[in-house]
Amino acid sequence: MINLIRENHLTKQPNMSASKRLTARGTVWARLTVIGVTLSLFAFFWPATPCLAERTSAPQRKVVKDTPKQKPHAKPGARKLHKKAQKRPSPGVEAKAVYCVDVKHKKILLARNADKRLPIASLSKLVTAMVTLDHMPLSRKVKVPQNINRVPKSVVGLLPGDVVTVRDLLHGLLMRSGNDCAETLASAYPGGRSAFIKAMNVKVRRLGAKHTVFYTPSGLDSKRALTKDGKKSVQVRSNVSTAREIARIARSAFSNKTIRSICGKKSYVIAGKKKKHGYRVTTTNKLLRTNLPVVVGKTGYTNRAGHCLASAFTPGKNLFLIVVLGSPDHFRDTRLVYRKALKKVREHDKASTRRVESNEPRPKLAFHRK
Repeated sequence: MINLIRENHLTKQPNMSASKRLTARGTVWARLTVIGVTLSLFAFFWPATPCLAERTSAPQRKVVKDTPKQKPHAKPGARKLHKKAQKRPSPGVEAKAVYCVDVKHKKILLARNADKRLPIASLSKLVTAMVTLDHMPLSRKVKVPQNINRVPKSVVGLLPGDVVTVRDLLHGLLMRSGNDCAETLASAYPGGRSAFIKAMNVKVRRLGAKHTVFYTPSGLDSKRALTKDGKKSVQVRSNVSTAREIARIARSAFSNKTIRSICGKKSYVIAGKKKKHGYRVTTTNKLLRTNLPVVVGKTGYTNRAGHCLASAFTPGKNLFLIVVLGSPDHFRDTRLVYRKALKKVREHDKASTRRVESNEPRPKLAFHRK
């Protein structure tokens, strides 16, 4: 700029020739034009180009969108459905029938559809065990039938022609809920399988269970082909009972020391002549592996019956007998029933609260009626 002023001053000198003066003026005006154009361009691009100070001092901020990010494969609205599912309250007891009784005080703590007749699946094996103990010694050896492989699951896996004691068969029957063990015991009964089933029905009638009927020793559905008017059909019959009567049957079964001892075990090995290392069985009752005061229990399941469970708890000096039938989750429902029953006992009697919460050793199970 100083040079332009000097050149402009020189053009005004009197002793300069006219041609030099015109040349100097043209040079000044050309330089002024370049400076003007440069300033115009800088002013035009100034809003879009931050200065160096702004670049170094103020970091650029990322623009955060308000819309939540979704996975490419996620369906629209899936996030909203997930939130609604989280807000949904957890369901209560979902079993079709529930019965809980305080055996010691002879008081019904909780009941729902207790007299409704429903399939009982492998809870039938409690009666199978009682009939077996009434007519067979534990040391008796029984030969496994040749057609044992046709028995549907669940099974222990007994080999045809193997020889097993009644004691070991009862372990597979009550712990693993082995249908092959039930059929093996029924085949060894005097009179065979049909006589054994008849003895099961007689047994429960003596216990006062009028609505309980058995068609199989294992609890599986009985299927029979029928032909009527030239049309073939299949008749399906299930072992049925009520939650109240199953509680009565379970009380009688658990009062037997042998049954009570087996139902409280977690694992066992059945000896067999054809099986070198024996048949290892584990309990199907997962509640035995929890911190709940459960002492015995028997599970059951078929497609018709759903999940069933009869179990006994000893909170303190109390004795609860809980039966759930037709449940989608028998372990969860049994836990809920137990907690509700325990809460009811605590609210009803403050003195019983001290007994329940005490750390005294568990009393002997008094399943027998006085």
